[in-house]
Amino acid sequence: MKDFFEYLLEPHIVMWGVIILILIISKFGIGLHYISVTDIIENHLNCFRNNKGKILIVPAINYIVLPFFMGIATTEIKKINGETINIITIIVSILTAMLFTLLTMVIDMKAKIKQNPQYFSKEADISQKALLETYYTIMFEILVSVILLLLCFVYCFSNKYGYVQSFLIYSLTYMLVINLLMIIKRMFRVIDADMKKIDS
Repeated sequence: MKDFFEYLLEPHIVMWGVIILILIISKFGIGLHYISVTDIIENHLNCFRNNKGKILIVPAINYIVLPFFMGIATTEIKKINGETINIITIIVSILTAMLFTLLTMVIDMKAKIKQNPQYFSKEADISQKALLETYYTIMFEILVSVILLLLCFVYCFSNKYGYVQSFLIYSLTYMLVINLLMIIKRMFRVIDADMKKIDS
């Protein structure tokens, strides 16, 4: 117990405590929303709702819950180490840059579909909905990437790779990859429909 309190009084722990306290006061005390990410998470979760507004259980489990089970399974096999963190950091950095590029592409595609007279109103609505959901998923993926990079950054300095850290990093990495597959599938549908319009 004494060691725990001594650890809490270390300068870097005190500094992080002050930073977290300032963020909490800014968010809940003053009401600043500059770094709020609740809208991104809510919009991403809304992608798993049907027309009646109910959450679709199976997709939600596959894309949200399953990565955490995979994280537990991987952590049981091997706890994370410096080499793994380096690999994850490089991959996440590349994916983040790609996601920002994809974001601008989605916005451009949505504008083009709206202006394209070859699309019937129903087809245009379906494609625009798919692109809107893709936009929300990309924003969520960018958020996950930023959290992953922050976790890797913190654990590089602490040099402590415990069960919880390994679980979080593995789970978020799996979530990033699984949701990336969902983005690819949606983009394929929209681009495939667009290509068929051009051919016809």
